[in-house]
Amino acid sequence: MLRTAVLIIALLFALLGAWLLAHHTPAPGLQFLGLGLLFAAGVAFERWRYRKSLPTGAHWQATGERFEDPVTGKEVDVLYDPVSGERHYEER
Repeated sequence: MLRTAVLIIALLFALLGAWLLAHHTPAPGLQFLGLGLLFAAGVAFERWRYRKSLPTGAHWQATGERFEDPVTGKEVDVLYDPVSGERHYEER
């Protein structure tokens, strides 16, 4: 939800910057366009950098457990590493 709001704001900033540039107002136009592109790049970087992935080197085994995540409302499977005892929840 927040990601979508930031992307909408970034789009509005970029559009306003392009409109200002088209109407011969270069300084504010470049600032708005730059901020819009910076916000959009920040959201893209955050999504890439902090994506969920399984730790390497573990020997994950499915436990057969499955439940609905109360935060996202999506169904998840439970994986277990018998060496470390760590559990991981993977969306279906």
